[in-house]
Amino acid sequence: MLNYMAWEPSLMSELVETPTLLSETEYQKMSPPEKETYIKEMLKKTLERNPHGLTVTMLKNALGFEKRVMEKHLEIMKVTGEVYTIPIGSNILYIPNHKAMHEATSQSRKFGNYEYQVYTLKNRLGDFAVIQQRNALKDSNDIAGSIQLPLKDYPEFVSYLRKTITDMERRGIQ
Repeated sequence: MLNYMAWEPSLMSELVETPTLLSETEYQKMSPPEKETYIKEMLKKTLERNPHGLTVTMLKNALGFEKRVMEKHLEIMKVTGEVYTIPIGSNILYIPNHKAMHEATSQSRKFGNYEYQVYTLKNRLGDFAVIQQRNALKDSNDIAGSIQLPLKDYPEFVSYLRKTITDMERRGIQ
């Protein structure tokens, strides 16, 4: 396990493993939406290859993308449960969640324009249940949102949802 108390950004920046990147010429030929998708994918792949986590500065040095653009994508990835963060001094370490995620059920379920899947997650912060929402209309694996709660609280959460449904039915809300 990595000792975060002894973490040294200047030493770690040289250890970042990255995927193969496009040349500057190839990148500049892309449309703005293609660039956004490319940056997001490169961030995901880089974090996958560095499971102990990376800071924005480390990612900027390794990938060369604008800091604010990466921060935007990392914040979205945090909100959707794809990464979690650990503050270290004035830095934030972004750590990928997906390798630690396992399907709790082999079936996803579509409701309206979204598809939902339940996963279990084990990371340095504990064991969690993750309910992921994906856009079912797109031809991609874009995560639209997620709920992450301690695994020990999941049965109580499901019970709460059942009670909510009962209360809504009692009030005539459908």
